[in-house]
Amino acid sequence: MSQHSGSEEEGHPAEGLEAARGRAQRKPLLIFGIAIFAAVAFYLALIVATQADDIFLPGNEFNLPGLNRLPGIDSSNPEAASIEERINILVMGLDRRTDEPKDFPTRTDTMFVVSVDPYSKTAGVFSIPRDLWVEIPDGQGGYFKNRINVAYEYGPIEKYPGGGPSLAVATVEHNFDIEIDHYMVLDFVGFMELVDTVDGIDVEVEDYIVDPSYCLTASCDDRQILVFEPGVEHMDGERALAYARVRYGSGDLQRIERQQEVIRAAIDAALDAKMLMPNRAVSIYNNFRDAVKTDVSVFKVPGLALLAKEIPPENITTISLASAVQDAMIGGAEVLVADWDKVEVLKRQIFFDGRLRSEGAFVEVQNGTDAPGLATSVMNYLADRGLPQTDIAIGDASDGLYHQETLIYDLAGKKYTAEKLAEWLGLPNSRIREVATEESTSIPTSPADIVVVLGADAQIPES
Repeated sequence: MSQHSGSEEEGHPAEGLEAARGRAQRKPLLIFGIAIFAAVAFYLALIVATQADDIFLPGNEFNLPGLNRLPGIDSSNPEAASIEERINILVMGLDRRTDEPKDFPTRTDTMFVVSVDPYSKTAGVFSIPRDLWVEIPDGQGGYFKNRINVAYEYGPIEKYPGGGPSLAVATVEHNFDIEIDHYMVLDFVGFMELVDTVDGIDVEVEDYIVDPSYCLTASCDDRQILVFEPGVEHMDGERALAYARVRYGSGDLQRIERQQEVIRAAIDAALDAKMLMPNRAVSIYNNFRDAVKTDVSVFKVPGLALLAKEIPPENITTISLASAVQDAMIGGAEVLVADWDKVEVLKRQIFFDGRLRSEGAFVEVQNGTDAPGLATSVMNYLADRGLPQTDIAIGDASDGLYHQETLIYDLAGKKYTAEKLAEWLGLPNSRIREVATEESTSIPTSPADIVVVLGADAQIPES
């Protein structure tokens, strides 16, 4: 029994040694496992952060040198935004009087689209006349015609999904072919409060304006004589609103121009250094939140505000449709009807592909077939797609030969433009020829950056 007991006592140290060895072997594995887990967690966090910053911090993305080639890591920061990357916000000012309930079905008095390029830090304001005659979705797959300012009012009346804002957005998207990302709705009272929050705005009054019976209420019990003298005037909220909405002696298009002036002045005031102090910024935001109805998430507001701060006023383009509309009488009512071809030309000044503009490629379209006018038709089509017409030239194939196949020659390393041209013309990227890979005899003769040689297979898609 003693021998048995002794053998057991001798076995304990061996087992302890074996256990210790096992722990010693597992410890590096455990540390390695924790390190791998931490690295994976960090990598996933980077992926989420670099993808989320596009949403919450547009145009202010994280810069991760050396990591941009890792799968899932988004650290690209192009010089300018493509059409799809622009941020388009439909802004509406309601024609609600101060004595009307806040939920009263109301028409829009002001409507414009703010389009922002978050990379090049530029923006545009595309104003839409309230009396513009358009097609409005009826919610059942059809359309009815009316002034565009009734879309917001009809939304709740016709029980359109999403109400007035959604119907207004759908109307703008349908008639102007502009994809709207967000909307903001501001009424008169809210506008006055916001202007007062930034201590008023300075507006350059261009013309003498007088309205002998201006009023802010629906009953017009508050009629007053309204006068604006030419020159710079510091305006409080009520005065700025009156300048933006007065109609007496002026048309809808003149009002739009004044509204754009007020918008610029409000931007200048809001971006003033004093207004960006924490206590003032909180006050402005609180008034903004109370006065504005929007689908912009509260989490995205700071990022958009930061983006707005980085866009100087001189980088903001304002466009009016004055040259593209004319007066008309429809159903006994005075309305504005649009020349939609001219609208497209004006629209391209705001909603353009910033990457195309930043490359600034000069394109020559050469007709390599015997079809007369083919190069001209393609040139017009490319202009319709957003390529500035001043950057396009046409001619016959420089080699004088008949071409079966359409090819795109990138002579100056303008890769993005070359690929866009291929996309628009329905061609694969394999049809793009780079100078470095081509025989010298096959390169077209041209001073242009990119040459499109049209072949017999060339087809012009519908614009």
